[in-house]
Amino acid sequence: MYETWLTTPGLFRCVLVELDYLDGSTVKTAYFSNAAFVSGQSDTPAHTAYDPFILGGLEFERSLAEIFTGASSVRLADVELVKQPTTEWLIAAKVAGQQIRVFLGDKAWPKASFSQVITGVCDGAWSEQSRIRIKFRDLAKTLQTPVLTERFNSGAAQGELKPLSLGRCFNVKPVLIDAANHVYQFNSVPSQAVTAVRFNGDTVSTSHYSIDLTASTITFSVFPIGEVTVDVDGAKIAGTWLQSASQIIEYLTGRASVTADVSGLPSYLLGLYLTTAEQLSAVLDDICASVGGYWLFDRLGQFRCRAFNGIPAAKTASITDDQNLYDTRQLRRRITPIYELTIGYCRNWMPLSAIAASVYENAPDVAKRLAESELTVTQAAPSVAATWLDAQTLTVSTLLVSKADAEAEAARRMSLSAIPRFVFETQQLAAPFQWMLGVGAMLETPAVNGSEAVITRLSENPLTGVVRVEFWQ
Repeated sequence: MYETWLTTPGLFRCVLVELDYLDGSTVKTAYFSNAAFVSGQSDTPAHTAYDPFILGGLEFERSLAEIFTGASSVRLADVELVKQPTTEWLIAAKVAGQQIRVFLGDKAWPKASFSQVITGVCDGAWSEQSRIRIKFRDLAKTLQTPVLTERFNSGAAQGELKPLSLGRCFNVKPVLIDAANHVYQFNSVPSQAVTAVRFNGDTVSTSHYSIDLTASTITFSVFPIGEVTVDVDGAKIAGTWLQSASQIIEYLTGRASVTADVSGLPSYLLGLYLTTAEQLSAVLDDICASVGGYWLFDRLGQFRCRAFNGIPAAKTASITDDQNLYDTRQLRRRITPIYELTIGYCRNWMPLSAIAASVYENAPDVAKRLAESELTVTQAAPSVAATWLDAQTLTVSTLLVSKADAEAEAARRMSLSAIPRFVFETQQLAAPFQWMLGVGAMLETPAVNGSEAVITRLSENPLTGVVRVEFWQ
């Protein structure tokens, strides 16, 4: 019923907005609509009037990164309300950081039949000449918080952030926490293993130190000489060593009290060492960019992370001609093919400028590795360069650890980039309000690369019932 209603032109679209706010320490909700509406007895919430004060706004846009790695991006959106005493209280209300939910349906329906089309987080409320403007963003804003918050409260590192080691980390610099007893810490949670210890790149005998994997510390029985670095197999949580993108993403979002729905990511071994106040959103971008994934919050506010492997086999969206606004389909850009790709892997978390002479003498390859920022693999496709004269080269750095995984990821990306890709835009009636970024779509009228595509941008307004859709193929 809902899909039929969406695709039927000329129907009035009733929009309901639920805006949370804090009253003391209690979360309460204000209810607004663009038409008089009262929920029914079996609805949630029941017997609730939605004040018909919505004037405009609600243009909400989200998109996948053009390279399909990392976060979805979203612009600041707003909802405009009639300015009167029953709305002016919002200016002083504690709405910033609280959730806002937008529903779309027919005003004759019960609330339960409406579909939730937007879930966001409020930036605040502002007074204008004739209206109250409530600004909000995608829930991704809630992940713009530092991953590391715990600091050392005593000792040589007092006030410094405690590090976090995840996966397999090469040549990290542990934090000196007890100078008198030569104690260093390389993780803020229990770790799986320490596989190498070095002074200025020279391997230290195991008889000269002891490891506490629960506390993630190393204590030396000799005076450390020069730069101390270690190779660490990092966080071991509830008996499980976290190695893959899926495991690490679920762990990091869990620390932020966000439940993650992660599916389809490759099981590559990663390495990530954090010592500064990097935001969780940026760290998630780095992880996804390493494995060809993307993350977003869906219409219901659920965090999702998926792999991008081209056009999905399942097509859940249909871009039909009868739903297109006349003459709105246009080519937005052409993405140039790649004929040579270099991928960086096995990142060196502490490149050394001062390396012991014995390392240069006895293991020059090791000395070179300790000075480099990462290893690289390169794959080339001469046939692509011959076919497409504008084909380009690309170099990317990743959190991948093994050469085999780097080669597999390079092959995957080269396959996707062997031909020009195209991004089109069209304006559709309300049917796309059910779609998600990253889903496969069938085109009634084929584009340059055929009749299959991926939805990469949705710019929608429930008040007008029109959606600007961008698709890649």
